[in-house]
Amino acid sequence: MQTILPYLDELKQSVKRQISGLLNSESVKQVATAAFSFHFKDTASLAFQNYYCTIIENRERFLATPDFFRVFKQRYSLQGIDGTYLDRLEREKLSILHLLESNELIKLYFTYFAEAEIKHGKQVVKKNLGSFFAKLVHTFKPDKYCALDNPIKDQFGLGRESFYIAFIIISKAYHEWASENSEMMGQIRKEFNQNQTAEPFNAKMTDLKLLDLIYWYQANEVMRYSKP
Repeated sequence: MQTILPYLDELKQSVKRQISGLLNSESVKQVATAAFSFHFKDTASLAFQNYYCTIIENRERFLATPDFFRVFKQRYSLQGIDGTYLDRLEREKLSILHLLESNELIKLYFTYFAEAEIKHGKQVVKKNLGSFFAKLVHTFKPDKYCALDNPIKDQFGLGRESFYIAFIIISKAYHEWASENSEMMGQIRKEFNQNQTAEPFNAKMTDLKLLDLIYWYQANEVMRYSKP
């Protein structure tokens, strides 16, 4: 344990350095404006942001919606997940919510997401659903944990790390960077609020969500331009 903690801290510091490399006094306005312009102009992205605002920290909607996980999967474009697995999540909503609200994230991860049993044709295979896990945790703890997906994980150089480790590292890095760079974070939020379409969403947008919006756009731009 004494040897792993410095390793994890170095990964976190590396992510923070990368954030500062992208978001600095010379670049922040252009980078933030480009990301927010896309998210609140693109039809599909804007539709998702509307959905996002209806579920974030909304335990009543979570419990009352009979097909919450099917819609959640569809809206987040989560692939390779069958109806039987989603039915299990629906049946065990109260247990899932208890683990989320009591911050028992490791138990939540290993009980439902680390080796989820998924139907693949006539077979049942075990599949890691780390991205599903990250997005669900973010839904209930948006100021502490990011809605990590693989392109952002890869962009920060954490492609070979487990999804859970990368999720914790990037969430912590986002949180610390935002706290240590309050002026820069204020500039990012200013750019967000200057977008007339985005501004009404401001109350639902935590610092981590704003950084996620920026890095989702960055990662997908990299993927778009890297295609032959």
